[in-house]
Amino acid sequence: MRVLLAAPSSTARLHTLVPLAWALRTAGHDVKIAGRPAFVENILRTGCVAAELEDGDAELTESAALVRFARLWRPAVVVSNAPAGITAAREVDAKAVRVLGPSDFDGTADHTLDVVPPSLRDKDSPGTSIRHIPYFGPAEIPNWLRRKACRTRILLSLTDPSWYEPVFSALSDVDAEFVCKAELPAGLTLPPSVKLVDSAPPSAVLPTCAAVVHDGDETLALAAVAYGLPQLSLTESAFGTRVTAAGAGLTGSVEELSRLTDDTLRAGADALRAEVAALPAPRAVVAPLLPLGPL
Repeated sequence: MRVLLAAPSSTARLHTLVPLAWALRTAGHDVKIAGRPAFVENILRTGCVAAELEDGDAELTESAALVRFARLWRPAVVVSNAPAGITAAREVDAKAVRVLGPSDFDGTADHTLDVVPPSLRDKDSPGTSIRHIPYFGPAEIPNWLRRKACRTRILLSLTDPSWYEPVFSALSDVDAEFVCKAELPAGLTLPPSVKLVDSAPPSAVLPTCAAVVHDGDETLALAAVAYGLPQLSLTESAFGTRVTAAGAGLTGSVEELSRLTDDTLRAGADALRAEVAALPAPRAVVAPLLPLGPL
């Protein structure tokens, strides 16, 4: 059966779709992921077939381009985590499936899957639960990660460089090795507990960590939940607030760094990991998504 996945030009949203895409492919279905020309390379790196939404019309909107391809290819199902996918499904009488992550979207679909564990959702959030399998793209285990850490390891992942100075000032109270990529502001003094690395792919690093510090990255936050890691979010977000309320994280202050290894946070993170692990894997939810008919 033909299944079209519509990926908005967001790496994080594409990566949310990948485990389901592979579950559909291994179940024997013909799967293509549609995206804008500048995003095709990102799609190809997932190992899936890309459909480039481009026909030379500079004024063509993403929704219109997706509809045009759907009319040509005639999928039985359109899966997306953006409203354009629902529009395309309606235009070709396909089943519309949406996949929700920490940042969901409005729209009425025939079926909704939610990768956020139930205890971390809005009360009125619809959808069938699906186990979140963290995916960050192709990754190679770097050499430094093939050696056992001498101390507790904490991943430090900051997208806003202004956070480095206050975070570094607070590290003296924490007995741990902080790992971060070598992209620091010039002139910043490196604390002895910080290990700078050229490569820190989350899929390789997170299983070796005891906690995570970030500045609001919801993709990393959800991955930390799946791995059972306490986390500190230096900026507030709806998802981070729910993680904190669940007793698995902290929000908003570098002074909280010293609490990341508390047993209470570890227990909260372990409970969330168990909740995620108990949810159905992508392969278990594939069959109900598809109309009856030949592959």
